[in-house]
Amino acid sequence: MTGPEVPAGLEAAFAQFCCDRPAIDVAQARDIAWTVYGLDVSATALPGERDANFLLRDADGRRTVLKVMNAVETTEDAAFVSRIMERLAGEIGEFGLAGIVPARGGEAIAVLTVPGAEGLMVRMVGWVEGVPMGAGTRSARLAHGTGRAVGLMARALQDMAPPGQERAVLWNSLRVGDLGGLLPHVPQPARRLAIAGFLDRFRDRVRPLVDALPRQPIHNDLNGSNLLVAADDAGRVAGIVDFGDAVFAPRINDLAVAASYQMGEGRDPLGGVAAMLAGFATVVTPEAAEIELLFDLVVARLVLRVLLTEWRSVLFPANRDYIRRNSVQAGQALDWALALPPGRGRDAIREAWAGRQGG
Repeated sequence: MTGPEVPAGLEAAFAQFCCDRPAIDVAQARDIAWTVYGLDVSATALPGERDANFLLRDADGRRTVLKVMNAVETTEDAAFVSRIMERLAGEIGEFGLAGIVPARGGEAIAVLTVPGAEGLMVRMVGWVEGVPMGAGTRSARLAHGTGRAVGLMARALQDMAPPGQERAVLWNSLRVGDLGGLLPHVPQPARRLAIAGFLDRFRDRVRPLVDALPRQPIHNDLNGSNLLVAADDAGRVAGIVDFGDAVFAPRINDLAVAASYQMGEGRDPLGGVAAMLAGFATVVTPEAAEIELLFDLVVARLVLRVLLTEWRSVLFPANRDYIRRNSVQAGQALDWALALPPGRGRDAIREAWAGRQGG
């Protein structure tokens, strides 16, 4: 199977996704921790999609996370992520957020000179306590708490300036309409056909409306690995980690991304989405247009998850298990959403919101 045609403007994003993780081992991670940060630690490799990540632990048990960025990460993108993390530090007390651990020279991002990693950028952050949401039990309380967490971040970042240029991140749902070239990687014919129809509708009818929504920096990757719950209470958000896919985009899209990972089954799959919206509204009042387009953005993220997962699992078979860790839930939720009668998803969210307001 030949590679997809790269749409104009997404060359850098495709290059980043086609770049494998840095080949850094635990011995090199320990060397980086000492040389760059002055820390004598043990190191354990952590999973990652594009970067080499390590859990570090010093003699006193203090834990940090080291991220060695992929070779095509730009200094502008890395700086944008650091600014977001620095802005959030100390702003939110309801859940944990990782702070940046400065290098020996005080910089938030260091450029490596150690053998085998020359020229790569690295960032160290603090450890955040919590259990990855993963495939744990979903609940209305967790959904509400997730929405509130998204709202708290949105409020803290609302007046932050955009980066100098748009980040080239394929996980940006607004560009899903440009990814039709990945459709041949979807093995199910019926799903492939349904996705193709959605891509046409999103590009022609939805994207122009989405572009008018309030925009600001968003996390953009609130999946089951990055959203942490309390060890003693699976219904409480304990922390949020990994801002590596952050973009300047419609603020409501952060809610849509999170909702795509918590969409349930049974009689009311959208119940969690409505609960998230209610939690978000405890901090930030959503505009009518944001409520109207929330369902479309949830589906856009589900489509993105299916397309990129199928493509990247072939591109990087050695990392297939990590890449496909959420694929079953994404496929099932997407099939359900795309089978709804036209407009029914929007109606369901609008009706749930109106019901909560009326109550």
